Amino acid sequence: MKNLILLILSMLFTQCCLEKDDVLPKAIPYTGNQLKMDGYYYQITYNNKIYSSFVMYNNGILIDISELENTIEEMDESIRKNYVRDSWYKKNKYVWGVFFIEDDAIRINQLSQDYPHRGIVQKGIILNDTTFKITKFSSDGKVREKDEIYHFREFSPKPDSTNVYIK
Repeated sequence: MKNLILLILSMLFTQCCLEKDDVLPKAIPYTGNQLKMDGYYYQITYNNKIYSSFVMYNNGILIDISELENTIEEMDESIRKNYVRDSWYKKNKYVWGVFFIEDDAIRINQLSQDYPHRGIVQKGIILNDTTFKITKFSSDGKVREKDEIYHFREFSPKPDSTNVYIK
């Protein structure tokens, strides 16, 4: 009987403590006006290149476009070519995420390629309806400071946000 109890307890402990693979918070529709949604947000790197764009949707879902381009026009064309005309990204769970906005705070949750079974959480502040700044980043349980400013670019049509990874 004692062995049976130990077996049951160990099974319960194992089940409760395993990290779930590929878990993202449920998307919550964005109905605010803190940020514009009719385009994408991009970051300018230290060498004036365009990198790490987010396409955000009113359904609370985002696509992380980690492209490096020389100009904003090249980024537009890259999005058209690789995300609007092509659907490869729909099969890549790591480009998907969700975002949450409350007052002037933004939080972005994504899956991590580098740390399996863990998500990426980025937090920041909204400076105005066309600019936000990521100030904190966590992917391995450690919070790091960050200083990334994202600027808005009106863009249409946006890639389709339908996917199988976010409910």
